Amino acid sequence: MHVTEIATCPRRRAPVPGGPTAALLTSAETSDQVAVLHVELPAGAVMPEHDHGASQIVLIPLAGSVELHHNGQTRTLTAGTAAAHIATGERVSLANPGTEPASLIVVASPPEFAGRLASWPLA
Repeated sequence: MHVTEIATCPRRRAPVPGGPTAALLTSAETSDQVAVLHVELPAGAVMPEHDHGASQIVLIPLAGSVELHHNGQTRTLTAGTAAAHIATGERVSLANPGTEPASLIVVASPPEFAGRLASWPLA
């Protein structure tokens, strides 16, 4: 078993103005099959369209709500009411239209996408 305290994990900021921050909660030593991240999206922030490389993604909102944009459709994910699966290769964007930060758990499998965080600057 492995337990990680979110508050003790280094956070990295996406290289876009006002972008989200992410903390990697698992490591390669923990699992080579899955990565778990805690992501915070500031109020009014937008993460431009992107893909997740070889990883499938599951988004689970913890607080606030986010808009997930994919193929011209917008879905609102609110804490406690919805989760989203993003298949390998799907391009999406995220936005927080609210006045409070939104937080999510992001599960990536395989964990390749989490490796991209190393290039993000420390928050």
